[in-house]
Amino acid sequence: MSCRSHRYPESMCRIAFAGAASPWPHEELFRTMQRLIPVRFVAGFGAKGEWGGEIRFANRSSADLAAATETICSFSVPPVDDAADARRDRRIDVVFADDAEVPLPFRGRTVATRVTACEPLLALGADESVLATCQQGPVWSMRRAGRVKHFRSGLPLPSFTPTDNFNDVFNGEHFLELLPLLHFLREIGEHRAYQHAPLRAAYIIDDPNLHWPRYGFVDYARIALHAQRENYHVCFATIPIDSWFTHAGTARLFRQNSRWLSLSVHGNNHAKNELARAYTQSDREALFRQAIHRIESLERKAGLHVCRVMVPPHGACSSQMLGDLPKFGFEAACVSPGSLNAHNQGEAWTRTLGYFPAEVINGCAVLPRSGLRGSVENTLLVAAYLGRPMILMGHHGDFRNGMEAFDGLAGFIHGLGRVSWTNLTELSRANYLWRADGSTVDVRPFGGTIAIPLRTGTTDVCIDPPDAEDGDVWQVRSGDSILGTAAPGDRVPVAAGPERRIVLKRILRATDIPPKGARLRRVGARLVLRRLLTETRDRMRI
Repeated sequence: MSCRSHRYPESMCRIAFAGAASPWPHEELFRTMQRLIPVRFVAGFGAKGEWGGEIRFANRSSADLAAATETICSFSVPPVDDAADARRDRRIDVVFADDAEVPLPFRGRTVATRVTACEPLLALGADESVLATCQQGPVWSMRRAGRVKHFRSGLPLPSFTPTDNFNDVFNGEHFLELLPLLHFLREIGEHRAYQHAPLRAAYIIDDPNLHWPRYGFVDYARIALHAQRENYHVCFATIPIDSWFTHAGTARLFRQNSRWLSLSVHGNNHAKNELARAYTQSDREALFRQAIHRIESLERKAGLHVCRVMVPPHGACSSQMLGDLPKFGFEAACVSPGSLNAHNQGEAWTRTLGYFPAEVINGCAVLPRSGLRGSVENTLLVAAYLGRPMILMGHHGDFRNGMEAFDGLAGFIHGLGRVSWTNLTELSRANYLWRADGSTVDVRPFGGTIAIPLRTGTTDVCIDPPDAEDGDVWQVRSGDSILGTAAPGDRVPVAAGPERRIVLKRILRATDIPPKGARLRRVGARLVLRRLLTETRDRMRI
């Protein structure tokens, strides 16, 4: 049975311009926003339609409030020209009001961030409430007229060129210019909006193996102790070429602390641009087959499960390689938006990087990750606001000064709300959006395998993948029971009962499954020597 509508209608938003240089200001930005949010922008007052909202380009004076349409929600922002001659990058401290109109997790926080504007002041009217303020004065406000809300920002929208992506203008360094617009667009589409999965997080440490109880500054026992005490999870991205030896005591430590420690796959040989080169199809298959062969050997020796999430060395991975990962049993990859963009320049999908719970590229889910330096706390706030997993990446040298930084960031993340710390497999399976439509739950999975808890009273599930193709089939499971299969947009009945978890899995086509018994890549002596020397260097640095 098909869902009533597995694609919810767009909210119409008209753009009015006053003093802007173009009748379609910020055209590239608005076109990209239409790909992220179910909203369609139409320029000009004269256009007719059932409007969900209105965007006005006007100055920062409170007198402009009188011109706001009273019957629909509006958002007012300074014209592009308002600060064109004075734009410069600078850091300001922003105090967000402890007000229900301020979105979590920014509500009630003071945040240092960068903006590209001069004197972002708003002249407030008597009935306006301040949502955010800086040293110079209010930068974000709201006025309520009955059930209609009118928002204003004192900051011009960010510059957005044809080569930019969403992550370039909404990240830990710069987010304040775009946050008021995002909040407004979510407000006017609230009745249609999907909700995010619960907050989730993990640390990833690149390179360590199980050869000994320590790897450079990494002390597995000490990390397990802190992770258990402070309630966080550390995943070690281990290199398949290192699977030749496993220390029994270290493997036992991982087995006994699987709630706090886990392993994932870090390339194959850790060669430069290993997953970003232009391979032939057979060479790509041989590389992944060898990586899986080595990881399976490690699992047998250690009695451990290694998460089938690929963490490309140095974040270098091409869209072709990503497309082959699911064929070899990988549930996802884990790459920063910046690295994805750098190694896939010109790909159309790079425009939306950084907004959804995960990227879906050639059928492969890609989890985001970010470093332990820079505006880390702001990056975490942005991820929590967008419903993206909070994955922080480091190396063994980040433990040089002990565990204080890891414990402190874990405490900050716990302060954002109830957070699930877990391995990369579970993080990948929690990348979805959901919406309750009566007793039917609509799920947008951002990955090939998704696990979602269902509320009591749910009778049907409707799958709405963002990258659906003709012929796609999904299997729906509850425990060991198969509840049914469905194409995108079909309903699958689920048994009534208490809250429970179901698993949605995209079924691979026969043509996507690589042949068995094909060749493995030969291991060159140079690669082995390089890896041994690198590991020796890391261990001798302590």
